[in-house]
Amino acid sequence: MIVLVTVNHNYTYELSDIIRMYFGKEEIKFLSQEALEKNQSFLKAEAKIIICTLTLESKNVRYKAEMTEACQHFENTEEELLDAPNEKQLKHLAKKTLYKLLSQIYNKTYPWGILSGIRPIKIVHKLMDKNMSDNNIESVLRQDYLIAPDRADLALEIAERERTYISQYNPKKVSVYVGIPFCPSRCHYCSFTSNSIQSCSKYVQVYVDKLLTEIKEAAVYMKDNSFEVETVYIGGGTPTSLTAQQLEILLSSINDCFGNSFTEFTCEAGRPDTITEEKLHVLKNAGVSRLSINPQTMNDETLKLIGRAHSVKQIIDSFRLARRIGFNNINMDIILGLPGETMEHLRNTLISIKNLDPESITVHTMAVKRASILNEENNTDVLNNNMAEQMMEYTKSFMKHNQMHPYYLYRQKHMVQNLENIGYCKEGFECIYNIQIIEERQTNVAFGADAVTKLVTDLEAGIERQHNIKELKLYIDNVEAMIQKKLTLLNKIQHKEISNS
Repeated sequence: MIVLVTVNHNYTYELSDIIRMYFGKEEIKFLSQEALEKNQSFLKAEAKIIICTLTLESKNVRYKAEMTEACQHFENTEEELLDAPNEKQLKHLAKKTLYKLLSQIYNKTYPWGILSGIRPIKIVHKLMDKNMSDNNIESVLRQDYLIAPDRADLALEIAERERTYISQYNPKKVSVYVGIPFCPSRCHYCSFTSNSIQSCSKYVQVYVDKLLTEIKEAAVYMKDNSFEVETVYIGGGTPTSLTAQQLEILLSSINDCFGNSFTEFTCEAGRPDTITEEKLHVLKNAGVSRLSINPQTMNDETLKLIGRAHSVKQIIDSFRLARRIGFNNINMDIILGLPGETMEHLRNTLISIKNLDPESITVHTMAVKRASILNEENNTDVLNNNMAEQMMEYTKSFMKHNQMHPYYLYRQKHMVQNLENIGYCKEGFECIYNIQIIEERQTNVAFGADAVTKLVTDLEAGIERQHNIKELKLYIDNVEAMIQKKLTLLNKIQHKEISNS
């Protein structure tokens, strides 16, 4: 058990993020200083006591982090002079203080320092917007956020590549996401909204019908108000769980509604056991320009272990079939740190994928999400996988050697070794949708169960969100209410344009 005591502040959420890096799922108990003093039983050897104290004296901000463990006492103090310190600065210094203390005690630092958010490259873009030099940006990343030098360099490299796609902001140029929450089966690591296509068969057609209603009604408003759809992304779940006929109707409606002149049109065909020649022809004929076939691993024994009901041979056959039909922009996903995998498994996966020669590869680090089967099973081997960092470094070298450059990056909570996910691609095959959705520089209009529309009225304002209902039947029963909420949100862009004109 970890006992956390905060004195003169209440930044327990921020400090808990740092504690989780070092202690994982260990229980955190929050106590006041008075409660701690009254209950000395917490000072027993099995409890770890962390006390973080804030002192403000004029412009001087001072944090002191103390930790008592097994009758040993450690402490670290950080001070900064700040003109009128705001809460964001205070939270930031609190995290730095505790991180430095724990890194000294356990002789362990993490590549992204004190960052716990999923979009570290956004920090770089904000500094670039201020015309800060690369050297100064790197200094901020390393000194203020305690990011490792190699990750600071990586963040700068990716941000510079992304600037081509996000530097010109147009409030009415948007991306569209369409969610298909069905899969042939649930992968053990997955926490996304997905429903077995077999057990939910009675809802599939009615879901598609309601989804089309949502798309069509929003599209009328968007057309009337001169919105331009730059990219479309059909995700899930597994969109190719639908029948060829259902896919054809969906894709035809998307093209009719949004103009059929997208810069990029992506569809996930993540599970090879859902891919058929007929479906691939439907996708190709509808103008899908980017396909994602996601093996996660090229080792049959791991595929069985993580609940994927297909073989490596099916992955290879599906990829080659897509090539024959004419897809010249194919992405493949892999996951580092899957249960039971070693460096030899990883090398086999990378070499097998290299032989297929996709245009892009998205490298995920294993993340044990709360809603996943792996978390329900409390698989400690996955959580304690110390090989993930070695796997990531090997993968980076492999990608560089094979002329695949990193073009976007994001992170997730509960990632093994607090690492990252990186998208790699050949020159000119960057996924524009991925860049826009991660950096949140463009409004994303999202359709389907659990889809989240994100409104960007300008680059200085925060993101506004409209969440669709997650549960399948409730989405079906309440789609009209969600349409109205979406239109109300989009109308804010129109009003802002009118007020600025």
